[in-house]
Amino acid sequence: MTPQANEVLEELRSKLRPAALAQVGGFRPPADPAASWFCKAVGLPGEPLPEWQGEPMFPLLQVRVRDLPVVPRELQGIELLVLYQNHGQHPFDRPHGEGWLIREYSSLQGLVPIEANCGRLRPFPVVWSRVEDDAPGWEDAWEIFDLTPVNEDEEAGDAFFSSFSRYGGTKFGGYPTDIQHGVGLENYVFQVASEEKVGWMWADNGRGYFFRSPAGEWSWSCQFY
Repeated sequence: MTPQANEVLEELRSKLRPAALAQVGGFRPPADPAASWFCKAVGLPGEPLPEWQGEPMFPLLQVRVRDLPVVPRELQGIELLVLYQNHGQHPFDRPHGEGWLIREYSSLQGLVPIEANCGRLRPFPVVWSRVEDDAPGWEDAWEIFDLTPVNEDEEAGDAFFSSFSRYGGTKFGGYPTDIQHGVGLENYVFQVASEEKVGWMWADNGRGYFFRSPAGEWSWSCQFY
């Protein structure tokens, strides 16, 4: 390995990020309905489910932010968020509110369980664990480094893919884990994986990536196999 390529890999090791990884089920469900869940949610009393094309959406993922061992700075001031999806189709390339929606709550006080039809999906509680060493994928890493020395060195290229951890499950923080191409790092907050226990899949075993701008505007993208 050339010294230049080794230097870039060492710099990459200095840029690894912590992330909060989801464990779906496998433990006793919590009594608190405001805990983190797949396919269960709370809301304000009398708050209706969001709708799209005349049909109510369902809560895919609820996250109590204080449970996260890693809290992205974009979630400052948010106590709980709920990601809603529609029953009909994945809303690829659609803006926030069109087929998908994230509700934010600045307080847990007064929130009550919401009745929602999640279809064939199975509700599971979520707990979070912390990792310290999440690494970016190849294309996203170019936003941080000039990888030319690594690209020109076969040993270094192999090390880029084999010597770093990239966590592909549902997670907050860290780096988005790509499937087809670079996801983009700007305003990235979390990703939701295809979760077998829940019965949820983004097209062919894909991932959804969610971004929040400094103005508080949400956007998303998706990749799959």
